[in-house]
Amino acid sequence: MPSLGCRIDCGDVVKVVIPEHKPKSYSMSAARPGEFDITFKVYPGGRCSGYLDSVKVGQNVLAFAKGKKERNLGVGITHVGVVAFGVGITEGLPIAEAELLRGGAERVHLVWAARTHEDMFWHEQIDALLREHAKFAITRILSREDREGCLRGRVNTELFRELFHGWVPQTSRFLAVGTKQMMSQAYDMLEAAGFPFTQCALLTKPHKSG
Repeated sequence: MPSLGCRIDCGDVVKVVIPEHKPKSYSMSAARPGEFDITFKVYPGGRCSGYLDSVKVGQNVLAFAKGKKERNLGVGITHVGVVAFGVGITEGLPIAEAELLRGGAERVHLVWAARTHEDMFWHEQIDALLREHAKFAITRILSREDREGCLRGRVNTELFRELFHGWVPQTSRFLAVGTKQMMSQAYDMLEAAGFPFTQCALLTKPHKSG
């Protein structure tokens, strides 16, 4: 079982304790028995990313699990859409891969939105998934750059209608990963495209009894 009891396939959050600062939330980018990885971007003057960048091999970092999510099964999932904004790919891609490995979905479509192609990474991992899984697809969209193989613009309702044409809400599930505002907007656009959050969210918070 991965350290802290976190499940990468459910997007569980790891809270990293930052000295003299509040804990910072990170998604696991890889998990193995007894250990996990987090991937982060170092920002100039960033307190959290700067601290992690300063940690040397062999040093300890305090971390704890925060919250649990459950997979929304419904009547059976045949189509999964994952929408990742920027570094949200560090959670989005592992979950997309987990859905592929489950073997039940007929289609797993990853939509990755970023400002420029330079902001994107993990190209080899994505190419490997495309080679290994015929049911996997990715759409890259850039807001500030024209580049072959990528759409230009921003995520919107019409894009979702086009990419997920023919999908039905009963057997389709979606996950958006990014800032709270980006995720909220993405779910609103998905709902406008015919996929209500209450029915089509891939991951949900556990129901409390009593």
